[in-house]
Amino acid sequence: MHWLTWIGIIFITLGTAFTIIGQQKINDKSNESLQRKSDKMTELSQENIRLSSELSKVNQEIAATVTGGESFCYLFPSPSFGKVNTIDFNLNHMGEYPVYDVSIRVWDASCLNRMDPGQIYEKHHGYRTKEITHEEWLKTKDDPKHIAKSKAVEHDIKEQMRSCLIIQENLGTITPNKSTNIMDASLVTCTIPKGIDLSKFSQEYDVNIVARNGEYRQKILIDIRNKRYHIYSKVEKILSSSKHVVVREYESIDSEGFAIKLIK
Repeated sequence: MHWLTWIGIIFITLGTAFTIIGQQKINDKSNESLQRKSDKMTELSQENIRLSSELSKVNQEIAATVTGGESFCYLFPSPSFGKVNTIDFNLNHMGEYPVYDVSIRVWDASCLNRMDPGQIYEKHHGYRTKEITHEEWLKTKDDPKHIAKSKAVEHDIKEQMRSCLIIQENLGTITPNKSTNIMDASLVTCTIPKGIDLSKFSQEYDVNIVARNGEYRQKILIDIRNKRYHIYSKVEKILSSSKHVVVREYESIDSEGFAIKLIK
């Protein structure tokens, strides 16, 4: 083969090699540029997620300051310094934010349990239960005397229930620094009557607290153990008619009945 041919082949080979090397460098630079852009996009995406999370927290904080967040109120016991054998219950605040538009209703559940609607029905109708036919009921239900007696039964039951209502009051806004203070007027007072069988004493309260951020129900049970008070209470947030969440639970643990253990 002529030497000029060999020189041509060599130049072609070198040109091809240089072209491949140059293209490789271009590709490497392009890949590096794409990687930098990809890294930058990932960084920006992570920053957006962080900012979005912070914005969500800020919005939650703003909402909580308006609604009260997860803060709530409940009744907490303390010994009465004005009466013997008496426990006072004051309103206690729990949480970071104020609790707005607070209203409270406290029932003497022991009083409600002692109610006997059947006795009231018997007082006005002359019987507690009575089997009657459908035809007899159709005649009875429109009888003016029966209607008047039924209204009397309803009135007496409502009156008995009112006698079991201890307090129903609008308290307004309860701030985070609000806590049990023995100098405050108590909302509920429980005194052991004199001359009773202490082993049979028990007292129960149903507390309903409604605020801007929801509704809460508290059960308070008091009995006597070894001649000392024993107190147990559970506070639930009502999420629906079938779903309640326990937010506070406490029980007395000392012989005097006033050292309180927070179960939750």
